[in-house]
Amino acid sequence: MKNNEIDFAKLCFEGKNYEKAKELFLNNNMLYEAGFSSLLAGNITSAKLIWKEIKNPGLAASWGLIILDIIENKPYTKAPKYFQTRAFLEVYLNLFLENEHYDWADSIINAYKFFTRENNEVPKFIARVLSAFGYNELVHEFCALAKKICYFDPEAHFIDAETYLIEGKLQAAYEAVVDGIKIAPNYYPNKKLLTMIKNAGYKE
Repeated sequence: MKNNEIDFAKLCFEGKNYEKAKELFLNNNMLYEAGFSSLLAGNITSAKLIWKEIKNPGLAASWGLIILDIIENKPYTKAPKYFQTRAFLEVYLNLFLENEHYDWADSIINAYKFFTRENNEVPKFIARVLSAFGYNELVHEFCALAKKICYFDPEAHFIDAETYLIEGKLQAAYEAVVDGIKIAPNYYPNKKLLTMIKNAGYKE
């Protein structure tokens, strides 16, 4: 019975029925999931109360509490660990945008320097999410930051080039993807994207 209820809670979460998901997660003592559901429903106070009930918060709940400080404009007192940022930043940013919590998304984006102290890939993570929502100008801005931090990351060049292709800027797309191929000749996404750019009409 409990497994069925948890499965239903997950379905409610995926369907954005966050209040029902919260109720079901609480019934099953899944406090991190209940707090996250509360947050996405727009209830910061409830999320905080639930997460603070966790006696020994793991990586997920402690990340959530850090995010609450950021979206409430509180001083950043505790930096997340490298793998916390890798695991959760894109998830939170994506779901904030998807659920139209734009101010919270802005808070995460504006705190990129704070997150980057522990994980140099943060600008790339932000660019990857923004690309999915069509914020092209910001994508290029964060790709530039990503390449400034680690020019030899082929994915940063890929995201930049793909966005230029979407914008129809074939010359810029070509230049970005070629830079990526020079860095990592066997990185398949860039090789495939180069073919797509040529198929779109780019002439060398």
